[in-house]
Amino acid sequence: MSEPEDEPFVSTDVLEESGRYTVVMDVVFPDGAVRHRLQTYHTRSRAEAAAKMFYRTAEREAPPGWGMR
Repeated sequence: MSEPEDEPFVSTDVLEESGRYTVVMDVVFPDGAVRHRLQTYHTRSRAEAAAKMFYRTAEREAPPGWGMR
């Protein structure tokens, strides 16, 4: 079993870019981080709803030891 500090940390966020709202997913590993730009939306509420869905999907499909449960 891996140590808790060795598990990746996953989060989603909504950023405003040029009048649109972008959903990003950050994955932080012990040796670095990756930011995935997922999708853009016209409204913040749609972007926030999508960010929640992306996170729930990642949580459901995460391999054991990813610290999402």
